[in-house]
Amino acid sequence: MRTLRIPNRWLLAALIAGVAVSGAGGSPAADSRVPAPHADGPPLARTGGFGELTCIECHLDLELNALGGALLLDGIPASFTPGALYVVTVIVEGEGMGSAGFQAAARFHEGERTGTPAGRLAPLDGRTVVRSEDGVDYINHTVAGSKLGPGDVASWSFEWVAPGEPSPVVFHVTGNSANGDNSPLGDLIYTAEVVVPPGG
Repeated sequence: MRTLRIPNRWLLAALIAGVAVSGAGGSPAADSRVPAPHADGPPLARTGGFGELTCIECHLDLELNALGGALLLDGIPASFTPGALYVVTVIVEGEGMGSAGFQAAARFHEGERTGTPAGRLAPLDGRTVVRSEDGVDYINHTVAGSKLGPGDVASWSFEWVAPGEPSPVVFHVTGNSANGDNSPLGDLIYTAEVVVPPGG
């Protein structure tokens, strides 16, 4: 097993969208749509992989992968045994963190099934949940999982059963070190991409 510390400057790029503001008749903006907090999990397809957005779409005043925090992944193997079970842990660090969240997906990296789910994701406790959209499975935090653990550490563990097909798998993960004020401002968003080849 390996632990990957994802540095602040190395990570997957993402599309960044601002707050939509509209006005009528040339007057100052009369309507500002501010994203609602997502303590129960982010919208689906926010891992940054295969053209997806990330959580920076809503948490929009700081740059993606800004200094002040980090995203760590533990338990992802250097190579996987088809059908084997692995326990993956996502850890988020950040200055002034008051709550936290994440979303992850495991998909085939290449071949005819590129972008489709690779293996099976499953929660280990009530701090994570698996949801699906457009045939893709995502695992993310729940309301209980958004709360910090002892020592103000944010971490989530879940099961990944590797696919039976010996084809490379890519994990895309987004982490949110939130300041806990239930607003879209002042939060640190990090992303990671890890490709895992099949082994013997």
